[in-house]
Amino acid sequence: MSRDFYGIMIKYPDPGRVKTRLAADIGPADAAVLSREITERVMEQTTPPSGGYVRFVFYGPPERTDEFGSWLPDEKLICQRGGDIGERMHNAVTCLFDNGADKAVITGSDIPDLAKETVLQAFELLEGADVVIGPALDGGYYLIGMKSPMPVLFRDIPWSTEDVYSETVGAITRSGRSYKCLPALSDIDTVEGLRSYLKEGSIGTLGSARFNDPRHRPKVP
Repeated sequence: MSRDFYGIMIKYPDPGRVKTRLAADIGPADAAVLSREITERVMEQTTPPSGGYVRFVFYGPPERTDEFGSWLPDEKLICQRGGDIGERMHNAVTCLFDNGADKAVITGSDIPDLAKETVLQAFELLEGADVVIGPALDGGYYLIGMKSPMPVLFRDIPWSTEDVYSETVGAITRSGRSYKCLPALSDIDTVEGLRSYLKEGSIGTLGSARFNDPRHRPKVP
């Protein structure tokens, strides 16, 4: 079995608890539906190829355990632990290594263009670097991977700001470790990002396809 372990971090799409910035413009119900659509899309696109890697789902909140079991059956489900996102990500990485990983990669579930090819490339880049990171267009990152736990990468980072990527790269450099980068990707956290994806017609290719039908699309300001 491959010892390349991939963890995807998923928050249950409860209205008012996901895509909160976007919900301010399109409403919490539509934002929750969109979150579910993107998650299902990413889960399909990152389905592990034979012999490629092993996928684990780190889910939250814990009171949605039963719903996750119904929504994502046959997945390796592990409840997220920790306070802020940095602590939860560090704990997820540590869990992957505790379960026997040689290399560990984690992502969120809100990058519509994330696919297994990107995950495989991340593991390939780790053959020649200590860390791999995938920058997001908003200044954060959508993927990080390593060959051993590095808690310093998740401490004192200004989460949810445009400085997350640069601060993390700085932490890698100060630790004396090498890193390689993946191509930049974008998520849909703002109405501008949603408008772009609706224009492309790429939302709704999985799941309920709600956003393929113009009658059901959210009203974008």
